[in-house]
Amino acid sequence: MNKRVDFKGLEALAQLCERLKKVRAFSFNASNGPGSKTNWRGHGRGEVGVSSFGAHILFAERAEFTDADGHKVDLQNRYRWTRCSDFVRLEHLRREAPVLLFNLVPVTEHGFRHQSPHLCGEDTYTADLILHPDEIELIWQIHGPRKNERLHYHYW
Repeated sequence: MNKRVDFKGLEALAQLCERLKKVRAFSFNASNGPGSKTNWRGHGRGEVGVSSFGAHILFAERAEFTDADGHKVDLQNRYRWTRCSDFVRLEHLRREAPVLLFNLVPVTEHGFRHQSPHLCGEDTYTADLILHPDEIELIWQIHGPRKNERLHYHYW
């Protein structure tokens, strides 16, 4: 049985990877909803160091986060985006071993969605990515016994 090739999906993946290589800055908003027992609310803005090799694109993010009470915190994160045959894999590079977050599959010409949720303890993470003409928007949702959070990122 032949698998049908989704040329629009392949084009969307190629476009996303080219755009990821050009990212240099980001901002994000963190908010929590009903039932959340965390104080993960506020906003951040920072820079992204990008390097790429083969199918991999590495993000080294540095930002200053200001919480809802006005406290400032320096944040650093490292992520690896990997172009696979019909999705883009997003991993968090923590310590030595990468942690798989999501395989993002194209669902429209400019939209991507997690292939399956990321489970971390009792928490479930989901994500949607939208490719805009002037930015990449990544929206995370985190649900669990103590969490009901939304992280809204803008990369440009």
